[in-house]
Amino acid sequence: MRKRNIQNTNLTLHHSGPWQGYDVQLQRGPLFIPYLERIHETMTRAINSQGRTMAVRLDLSLPLDGYFRSGDVIGRFIQSLRAQIGADMARRKREGRTAPICRLEYVCAREQEGSYRHHFHVALFLNGDCYRGLGEMPVGRGGGSFDPDVLMDPNSTTVDSLAKRIVMAWARALGRSMEQTAGLVHFSDGGVYWIKRGSPLSDSQCAGLFNRLSYLAKESTKQFGHGGRNLRYSRP
Repeated sequence: MRKRNIQNTNLTLHHSGPWQGYDVQLQRGPLFIPYLERIHETMTRAINSQGRTMAVRLDLSLPLDGYFRSGDVIGRFIQSLRAQIGADMARRKREGRTAPICRLEYVCAREQEGSYRHHFHVALFLNGDCYRGLGEMPVGRGGGSFDPDVLMDPNSTTVDSLAKRIVMAWARALGRSMEQTAGLVHFSDGGVYWIKRGSPLSDSQCAGLFNRLSYLAKESTKQFGHGGRNLRYSRP
């Protein structure tokens, strides 16, 4: 059983059983221990910094046509989303509404399977007193089932919900329009988590969230030697 990654021997591996008392996802093979540590630190910092935390799991893909702004797309995504959240809080304050401080924390894992273009698994942590959910989603084609990946409704460019702000941030990061970014942001099923600090359920809620996020630490889809970082996270 290997203790370290072959391409990067600084990365030790967790192969079986719980990690630090948390059940983790091992169905795709071993997990990078340093990644688990960074994910746990970020999650804990976000939860401890506010009374309520909302965590959102989503995936970001690059366009198949290859046309997007080069450079640090994740950095631009986070910068845009933070700016939009700041503008939303300022607008609420002008309107005389409650506008608590909303610090955005995040972890982001870069993934690549085979010859497919890499994509990103992302977890966002926000103040649960600022946002109570993803808000309005665009309606799917034909007005049928709910589909957050398809921006077909006539108001899709009106950025009036957290979900649309996330899509807009990715559109700006790529240098594309909202319509062109349709399908490149996927909100995971059951991917919104709520944690109230100090509540009787907080420990089990944290355990459930960390189990979900441990998937980002898997070794199997990480590529080395191509520049950039496979795991990024917000700093204190």
